[in-house]
Amino acid sequence: MSRVYVPLLLAQLGVIAWAPVHLLSWSYAAVLAMLMLTVAQCWRRLRFSVPHNRPLWSLLLLALVAQFGAFGLLFTDSLSNPLGTLVAFDPTFYFCLGSLLLTIAAAYNPVATLYRWAGVVDAVLACAIAALFYFTLHQVLNAPSPAPPPATFVMWMFDAMGLFVAVFATLRLVSTKRSDERRFFFVLSVFAWLELVVPGIHNRFILHSESYLPELLLGLPFVVLGFLLGRRRKVWLRSYRPSRRIRHLAESVSPFVMSLALCCLAFAQLGKNPVLATSTLILAILSYAARNAIVLGQHLAFEDDLRKLKRGLQQAVVRDDLTALPNRRGFYRLMRREWDGALKTGRALSVAMIDIDSFKAFNDTYGHLAGDDCLVAVAHALHREASLQPDVMVARYGGEEFVALMVGYAPAASEDILERLRQRVEAMQIRHARSAQDVVTISAGLASTATARYTDSDKLLNAADEALYVAKRSGKNRVQWVE
Repeated sequence: MSRVYVPLLLAQLGVIAWAPVHLLSWSYAAVLAMLMLTVAQCWRRLRFSVPHNRPLWSLLLLALVAQFGAFGLLFTDSLSNPLGTLVAFDPTFYFCLGSLLLTIAAAYNPVATLYRWAGVVDAVLACAIAALFYFTLHQVLNAPSPAPPPATFVMWMFDAMGLFVAVFATLRLVSTKRSDERRFFFVLSVFAWLELVVPGIHNRFILHSESYLPELLLGLPFVVLGFLLGRRRKVWLRSYRPSRRIRHLAESVSPFVMSLALCCLAFAQLGKNPVLATSTLILAILSYAARNAIVLGQHLAFEDDLRKLKRGLQQAVVRDDLTALPNRRGFYRLMRREWDGALKTGRALSVAMIDIDSFKAFNDTYGHLAGDDCLVAVAHALHREASLQPDVMVARYGGEEFVALMVGYAPAASEDILERLRQRVEAMQIRHARSAQDVVTISAGLASTATARYTDSDKLLNAADEALYVAKRSGKNRVQWVE
């Protein structure tokens, strides 16, 4: 479809070379044909785009339709005014509408739904900018004796509007991470810069020359845009990845650019309409403050979510998923803290290694799912009993092994706690056909700093582990002290 632009450009060149009476009408007809073809390309691109990007392509399509309306008015006016004096119709509204839609497209964020209210504020700013621009433009055009030449002033105003749109679109391009969004904002940026440069060159030529050759430039932005839209599978700037600093800078500058543009238009109205100027300045300041407040509130919400996630991850690191008890990492963390405290205060520290008796035979008999249920039941029983005593903690050490830490208890009290833990598990009466007691039982090995001197916590833990092996060899379902 992009090849159709070539005969249209050649036809426009032929019209200019032939120079008929209604040269402008024929030239505008060629531009309208190019624009209609570009609208069709954009519509096709919209149909094949991913759902969350369709609003972006829709806004670009509407901007092209607005441009079509403007050139349609130029074409209609040229039929009765061959010199293009714009007596019958005024296309500036549609040009302003097209710039407004391009600005909204540059401000719209299709992925970050949390920025929806910030996008609403940006849309309000864009509407205010376009409305005040149109109002200021018509003040100049309708003034009885304007100080600057109207044509020159209008040309510079459209240049300023085009520069604003181009800069805003480029800011979005350099800050976009997703390749599908980058594809759109690359197309939008190229079109916006062409809409700035090409009409600017055209307007300056026709002000200082009577040649109709500059009319060839009018269709160039739509030809380039149609070519880009035809490259549907092309990912522009594929290797580009914006840094965090660039993204933050672009995202912070964008709302400032919009507020600044509105303030500049407001200052232009200070001498002519102070009420409108003051109201516009207030709107610019309030909208900028509101947008910052929205973004700040969202960032604070994100920080709260991150803190909750961090706490959850910290707990997951030290907690066993199956039994919900502290895991080996969590036990070691508590053990180091209590060991350092015991060295300073001289309090006794007791550690017990606990193992479910004949657990492999239980798994072989009843299956691993039943084995997991058994582990959970034993863990809950140990935790409930340990929680009845202060400064007693039970953790899952690994597999069918558990560990108990008792702080500040004499040896006899520690043994009494372990015995109650053993009885609590036995009292559950979980059937175990291959156990000597026909139910699930535990064995425990106990070591304490009150009965022997240990140079570090690992030696205390190893002593409790050795005592556990003695309990296993001595018949199981018992509590054994270090020998």
